[in-house]
Amino acid sequence: MHLNTNRPEIERQLSTAISQDVSAELSSEYSAISELSEHGLHLVGARPDKSILLYFYCSETIAATVLAKSYSSGLLRSLLDSVLNRLLSRATNQATSSTINQLETSLSFDVEEALLIEEVTGLDVFKTKKHPLEKEIDARFELKALRTALQRKERKSSEMHEDDGRYILPSHQISSSSQSKDAALLKEFPLSKHSPVVAMALLMDELYVIHSRSSTIEVFSCANYRCKTQQVTIVTDAKDVASCSPDNCIYILNTLTDRKSMEIVRLAKASNGIEYWKVPCDSRHISVSGVNVFLSLILKGNAQILEYTRKGSLLRTIVSDLPKQVSDFQAIRVKTGRFVCIAVDGSSGKRKLLSVDDDGTTVHSTEIDPDRQGSSSVEDHNFLTSDSNGCILVSDKRSSKVWAVDSNLEQRTELVSAQHHLVNPDGVALDDSGERLFALNKSKAVVQVFRISRRTSETKAK
Repeated sequence: MHLNTNRPEIERQLSTAISQDVSAELSSEYSAISELSEHGLHLVGARPDKSILLYFYCSETIAATVLAKSYSSGLLRSLLDSVLNRLLSRATNQATSSTINQLETSLSFDVEEALLIEEVTGLDVFKTKKHPLEKEIDARFELKALRTALQRKERKSSEMHEDDGRYILPSHQISSSSQSKDAALLKEFPLSKHSPVVAMALLMDELYVIHSRSSTIEVFSCANYRCKTQQVTIVTDAKDVASCSPDNCIYILNTLTDRKSMEIVRLAKASNGIEYWKVPCDSRHISVSGVNVFLSLILKGNAQILEYTRKGSLLRTIVSDLPKQVSDFQAIRVKTGRFVCIAVDGSSGKRKLLSVDDDGTTVHSTEIDPDRQGSSSVEDHNFLTSDSNGCILVSDKRSSKVWAVDSNLEQRTELVSAQHHLVNPDGVALDDSGERLFALNKSKAVVQVFRISRRTSETKAK
């Protein structure tokens, strides 16, 4: 397929950028062309000629048919425009929106290529003929086309502010109880029930799911939700998991077989290398900020945060000023340098969302649900995490809701709720695009995937 642009002087650089992105996808690294793969379009190479020559791999008839229909409807051009806009700054070392908007593209087939597609699929590239698979193809294609059109419409209608190249929610649209009405359930897929599900974490384009009393980790592709398993024999009874994008690794909080000791297991994605170190047996939750690892625990009645290097050296211990009746505690570090925490009062069961300074001093606190009694565990009802853009997510299992909050705890935006078919989330994660939210339900052993209309950085930590 030929890709022509109105800027032939940069087509060689664009071709190189596309090829590099193809290599990144093949090595499971972050890739801009993954959006094409999600639509069943497998771009495998590019090279400069009089235009940019694009090579697509079609392993079966239906794949070739989807390629032809995507081309004739304009969807393929729309998807490629999105990919090229992301690669343009890499190819030209420019990142201004005015430069990106100047790029115009067109696609074409050689006559021989069109005839080959017609022969293989039974379709004319320009005039669709009847085909035995047409109903299935049309249904699949139209759903994806509609989804893409809706997403593009939402992006255009939303106001855009510049902040490190990301979207943020305009201040007049933020309130303490603002809601997202445009979320939708995209997918629900089952997990293995060989042992109880514990937690999940997203790393690049893969979702890692860990189980208690098991050395098996389920690894799902975020593109097609297919699962592969990975055996980590050193993991005997996982309690929590966190990911680190800069370091491209997974950290697992593991209980040793003697039940009296715990350790952190560091699993490198690229090399499958494993490192581990012992931690206090009172550790509750694990999180990562930058390349440092943070443990939340309650030791001798005091809620504490331990900070480790990625190699396991203890950097410091932060003792919070919370009262000693705290029964559970979870903390994550945000970009401001402070911590956002959930603490559960052991006597009343009330759950508080806290902003804690670097020395353990509580700067601000608010009750998550002041009108309702809670249980004594964070795990029973709440989960706290942050994404790569600095957005803080809080899920409430009992009310089936997920919020995005800022680091000052002043802004709360409801992302997904029961009205979107969210069912009792035990944990949540947001992909790098900020448009897909993954929610874990331990009791049902399923993961739900939602499309959300606002980017995570709309309410990111300030």
